[in-house]
Amino acid sequence: MKTIGRITKTYGYEGAVVVRSESGITGEPQQGEPVFVIIDGIPVPFFTREAFSPSPDTLVISFDDYLTTESVAALKGCEVRTSGEPVADDDLSGLTGYTVTDSNSGIRGVITSVIKNPGQLLAVVSTAGGEIFIPLHPDLILSVDTEGMTIEMSLPEGLAGLND
Repeated sequence: MKTIGRITKTYGYEGAVVVRSESGITGEPQQGEPVFVIIDGIPVPFFTREAFSPSPDTLVISFDDYLTTESVAALKGCEVRTSGEPVADDDLSGLTGYTVTDSNSGIRGVITSVIKNPGQLLAVVSTAGGEIFIPLHPDLILSVDTEGMTIEMSLPEGLAGLND
């Protein structure tokens, strides 16, 4: 089984949970697809009602038959896995090729690699002006389009100039 991440909190009022991963989330489970929540060391299947990824390290997922915040509150802290093949913790190649656009400065480039620093993921982005390092932090990410392979960000002023 492949680990997706850990449930950190509930989301909204309809029984959804937030799953976070330090190594990035590389795929979203499809509707009806089972994910396994590890409860007391036992993988328990939960069928996906809906899932979306608001940032590269976060997945919001809701389960069939769990429609209230109270019904999923006890799952906080549990590990979530899929039946897919395990991926090495350092394999963040799923983000390679995504186009990053900054809504503030207009910077646009393609992620060529991802560097995993303690507590921080950095995207190495190739732009017309050269390579820049951009932190992949949820507060900076406005939207992620997995089908179009784009990430819209709101970067602080001067961030791109740090690499000069």
